[in-house]
Amino acid sequence: MPRNKEFEYEEKLEKARDLFWEKGYHATSIHDIVDRMGLNRSSVYNSYGNKQQLFLKCLESYAALKATQYRHAGKNAPSAFEALSFTIRDVVEQTMKDKKACLIVRTVFELGNEEPAISSFIKKNAEVLESIFRELVIKAKAEGELKNEASPDMLARYILTTCSSFYMRYVLTGNKKEVNEMIDFLIGSLRK
Repeated sequence: MPRNKEFEYEEKLEKARDLFWEKGYHATSIHDIVDRMGLNRSSVYNSYGNKQQLFLKCLESYAALKATQYRHAGKNAPSAFEALSFTIRDVVEQTMKDKKACLIVRTVFELGNEEPAISSFIKKNAEVLESIFRELVIKAKAEGELKNEASPDMLARYILTTCSSFYMRYVLTGNKKEVNEMIDFLIGSLRK
């Protein structure tokens, strides 16, 4: 029975994503990609495009997984603030479990604004993640559990940026207890 083409496409894309995650965008050559994906060069180009297009597809796939994680993390929480707290903890916990920085955060540090198409995608992705936090902040404020006077937009950006710094801190130190203390501080500061 032939394999499902969509499954194979996604499976190969995941292999490329993991390679970019391990080596970074610049350090990954087309030869590395061909070897890891188990495809010839023309198949890579025909199915995924050039290196940048492949990398964008990898980022899009990864971002979709992360957005789903963010959306579903606090679904069963008894309140919006608990959902927000659980989402923050879950997002950071997943990174510590993976023992590597978020692919998108890593890409920001590696490329900055060097590649306009990639930078544009990362900015749009940040807006998606911020909107998830914003919605939770608005609900928590409406329920009276979040007293912080800052706007929901600013708090959403702050939470996302702070979570990204937790990734960096954990990758640098490997100290889970320290990161959890900082998460507790962030969550406590939101209540005030």
